[in-house]
Amino acid sequence: MACKRAIQLAFVLCAVACAPKCPDRPAAAPPAAPAATLLPDGRIRMADGRELTAEEAAATLSPGAALVFAPPAPVPDPTTSPPAPPAGTAAGDSASPPPAGAPTAPASPASSADAPAAPVVGALPEVIVENVGLHIGGGPNDDATKAPIKAAVEKRFEDLRKCYVHVEDPEKGGTFGVDLFIGRDGGKPELRQPRTGMKGNAFRDCVKTAFASVEFEKPPKGPTVVSYSVRFKLR
Repeated sequence: MACKRAIQLAFVLCAVACAPKCPDRPAAAPPAAPAATLLPDGRIRMADGRELTAEEAAATLSPGAALVFAPPAPVPDPTTSPPAPPAGTAAGDSASPPPAGAPTAPASPASSADAPAAPVVGALPEVIVENVGLHIGGGPNDDATKAPIKAAVEKRFEDLRKCYVHVEDPEKGGTFGVDLFIGRDGGKPELRQPRTGMKGNAFRDCVKTAFASVEFEKPPKGPTVVSYSVRFKLR
């Protein structure tokens, strides 16, 4: 087959090259666009789309006509595998979105067993915390001496109010008292003799933790015991 094509090509090139030449022909014009294309099977495709044999093309082409070669179509290699589909897609899957208006399958509802349980949060009643008792052991008990102690505890009133969600009978309110031992250098107190009629172990522990987190100033007369009481009052 290759030999036959070579012979046909030589025949066409010879026919074009051996055409009579005019000695008085003017200077050659710039090369024109290809007049014909040599196909891989040896046929000639003319500019008008006709496909002729080498003999027919030699009789049709004008002298000096340009001829180009059409590359043969690539032959697939049977030893190579087709490209793998992109990761995460199965064979036959389409990457294009479904057409507009196309019905879609309803999403399966999540199993209630798999859904995370919502945290249970207690509701905080409308309650305020207020000071109802402050006594400094050994005195003095004037307003100026009580003021820094009162201010330190009031910073924890919001923490005390949040403890009310743990009380067993939230419709009653009540009071909570405790003795606070403040060391020589101040800081967090030591709690002694907490007392209340309000029920709920979690509530009592929460209130004690709030009192224990208070930061007191250095007492002017050394270690001091302060008896402090607050009221949980419903609005």
